[in-house]
Amino acid sequence: MPYAAAAGAALGAWLLVGVPLAAVLVLAAACLWRPSPLLVLVAVAALAGFFGSRALDGLADPPSGPVDGWVTLLEDPRPLGTHGMRVTVRHGQVRLEARAYGAVAARLDDLLAGERVRVSGTARPAESDWHRWRHVAATLNVEAVGDRADAAPLAAFTNQVRRLLDSGARSLPDDSRAMFAGMVYGDDRSQSPRLYDDFRAAGLGHLLVVSGQNVAFVLALASPLVTRTRPGVRLIVLLMLLAVFAVLTRFEPSVLRAVTMAGVAVISAALGRPETGRRTLAWAVAAVVVVDPFLVRVLAFQLSVSATCGLLWITPALAEKLPGPRPLRLAVATTAGAQLAVMPLLVAVFGVVPLASLPANVAAGPATAPVMMWGLTGGLGAGLVGEPVAWLIHRPTAALLWWVRTVAAAAAAASPAMLGAGGAAVVGAGVALVLVSRRLERARALGVGGGALVAVAMTVSVLAAASPPPGWSEAGGARLFRHETAMVVVLDEQSRPGDLLQSLRLAGVRRVDLVVASRGGASDAYAVLALRDRYRMAAVVAPPMHRVPGARTVRAGDAVRVGTVHVEVVSDAPDLVVAVSPVASPEIPVVEVLRGP
Repeated sequence: MPYAAAAGAALGAWLLVGVPLAAVLVLAAACLWRPSPLLVLVAVAALAGFFGSRALDGLADPPSGPVDGWVTLLEDPRPLGTHGMRVTVRHGQVRLEARAYGAVAARLDDLLAGERVRVSGTARPAESDWHRWRHVAATLNVEAVGDRADAAPLAAFTNQVRRLLDSGARSLPDDSRAMFAGMVYGDDRSQSPRLYDDFRAAGLGHLLVVSGQNVAFVLALASPLVTRTRPGVRLIVLLMLLAVFAVLTRFEPSVLRAVTMAGVAVISAALGRPETGRRTLAWAVAAVVVVDPFLVRVLAFQLSVSATCGLLWITPALAEKLPGPRPLRLAVATTAGAQLAVMPLLVAVFGVVPLASLPANVAAGPATAPVMMWGLTGGLGAGLVGEPVAWLIHRPTAALLWWVRTVAAAAAAASPAMLGAGGAAVVGAGVALVLVSRRLERARALGVGGGALVAVAMTVSVLAAASPPPGWSEAGGARLFRHETAMVVVLDEQSRPGDLLQSLRLAGVRRVDLVVASRGGASDAYAVLALRDRYRMAAVVAPPMHRVPGARTVRAGDAVRVGTVHVEVVSDAPDLVVAVSPVASPEIPVVEVLRGP
């Protein structure tokens, strides 16, 4: 039944076929009278379709024009560009994405989810799928921010907890503090592009946000406190704790899945009918998707469910086949199970999967659990007592975060080895053989065959990561000129710093000697800051009246020489246009700006 319910919820939520309420009620009554897997699938699909179509109807008539009134923040404000903020708010019964710039944005910066503020601005309908699947009907250009009001009691309590955790972690370095906020309570707003790209390159991106394992650690911390209480009291306390954690972490899709799954497990245990992990996952998916059918189209939710499937189906099979001590086998099998399960999604969305993810997760894994558990306990104590005691409390935190950061940086610095669609298919075949081998007599032969297929896929991927030839190429909205003595990056198009760093990393760029900020605007400034964070020796040139910090101003007729590469400024109005060519003399200084006539 639970598997049929989960399949029905996913099917109904994906198709979003509007089913009349009367038909839904008839199907539900039929399920209660004589349940069967097929009937449950149809009934739950109809229910998910009913709620999903109603949600679509709510987006059909978005607000347009002037807006003036109170809004409730549904998330924490995030940076938008160089001087902007964006945040999803609720105005009446409608969700809007509010965007503010300059001094107006500064008035939103210190607000948190659940708090209310009076705003005025202009709304226009949202058209992207990204907004639609997050129930956002329109975007609101905020022109003024007025009075504020406190959040409801539960949201106010969780906001106070977040502020205490943040205050106690102020002694940590910037990157470590950003990691702490993401790993402990899901605040990823202060993560630098380089930090994000390093973790993505290492396959550790899931550590920068809260996930299902955070819920497991919360329950582990609470278990000693409620073990001796009566079952009814224990049930209420655990459900309340799960609700508080969901609000604290802003209802992240992975947390919603994990909290619902934990709630199903707690309730079934209290009723004396404990469910297996697989059935619990199925019930949780059915419940969450029926409540919010749009979640099936959110990548974070898809990855969370897939990773949990890997832990429940693939990990046990791998743990039996892998050699070595049991703790090491379990660590590798757990990581591999989750990574292999999400591989098809990652390849479909991003095209490739980093091979470094498995060893990086195994190396970083032992440090993540103490960070999350100590972060919620010692971190709160650090926030309450303040400095200098907070500095002492977070010494273990700093050491653990340093190790995780080092693992991510080392994996990102290695030569890029990626698994594409072909390699992923071969690995998938190997995993299938390992799973089938649990039920067949020739398990050893099949296990060896699966391992051989995995090795072949890895070899193919490593060979595909060959260094590109010298000359011009493109990567992430930038043009690259490679030469044996210099690397020149020309920023021609606007691109997010994180995407730019990823493109350069995948292109095998290990150093940058010169950056040409063609436009010299805010987008180039952000890109240059990210490039300097990773390639610290890079020089930068920009057109007159630029906004790029530390850049040299060049004009038409100027020349820049880097190593044995000659960069001539052909035009500086409105953007820089450069001509790049190698020169013969190796005696030219590393970076030299030569004024033209």
